[in-house]
Amino acid sequence: MNQYNRLLDPKKDLGKYSGTLAIYLFIMTMVGLIWGALYRMVLFGSLRKDPSKALEKMDVWAGVPYFIAIAIGLFLFNAYRKKALFKFDLKRKGRKMTLPIFFIFLAFLGFSQVFASIMTQVIERMFETIGLHSSSTDIGNSIERSWTMLLYAGFLGPVTEEFFFRGAGLRGLERYGKVFAIAMTAILFGLFHANFDQLFFASIIGLGFGYIAFEYSIWWAIFYHIFNNFVISQGLFYVAHHVDDGLANWLQIGVLAIGSIVILVVLATKWTDIKAYIQVNKPQPGVFQRSLASFWFWFFVLFTIFMSILPYVVPIFRLAYLKG
Repeated sequence: MNQYNRLLDPKKDLGKYSGTLAIYLFIMTMVGLIWGALYRMVLFGSLRKDPSKALEKMDVWAGVPYFIAIAIGLFLFNAYRKKALFKFDLKRKGRKMTLPIFFIFLAFLGFSQVFASIMTQVIERMFETIGLHSSSTDIGNSIERSWTMLLYAGFLGPVTEEFFFRGAGLRGLERYGKVFAIAMTAILFGLFHANFDQLFFASIIGLGFGYIAFEYSIWWAIFYHIFNNFVISQGLFYVAHHVDDGLANWLQIGVLAIGSIVILVVLATKWTDIKAYIQVNKPQPGVFQRSLASFWFWFFVLFTIFMSILPYVVPIFRLAYLKG
């Protein structure tokens, strides 16, 4: 009977990577909480007469805890890879990028935005039918008010996330086949964002970034990640809030529609090649099943889903507290 190579253990390897991600997410959360508490104490102690200025200054420096967390994360994931992250993972090269592939992947970002938006709306409507509404704020507003958040979301975040997912993660799971490594890191990448607004989008682009990192270079994945966050996401947010509504809508629809049409045409014309790539690079029978027995994988899945649901249930508890 065909099974995975028993000299390898996908359960152990996926669990080790998932556990490292869980530790990193915990570090990010704790650093954010500690930074917020300390910064509030300092600001409100010196600006008691004008709390609005204190809140404004907090917005400006909102990205600092992320800087601290990613500095720790670089050491953490390099240790996970036994110092291979900088020596090996980031130096792997593939084929030379071509102009058609370059523009196809730009279109892929637009297609991913449309698909993820539809899925997010479906989730929102499902929650609304049972009386749950999200209390989370639009991150675009925070980024626009804070140069530190813009630096993190537009540059440092994309670079280090690619290091951690398409560098350490992809190479750590590569031994089980490219398809397995791409799929699992994409799922974990989506869950890592811990909110439904980004879950589907991050998972979809994670598939594309994984392919790009394997077949071309992780540095191309970094380029597309930066382009998406800085140019597309923040650019569309700026257009939506600073340009005439009618023009803004047409620009957004145009960008996303063109991307979607291009990708649908590519899928229709290249489907045979896509299936052939999957067939050649798929894992051995038993790898997916064995890997999903990992405790740390499911711990990460359940924890991030809990974090995603939290904004929907917080208003209910707050309302109950106020009524009580």
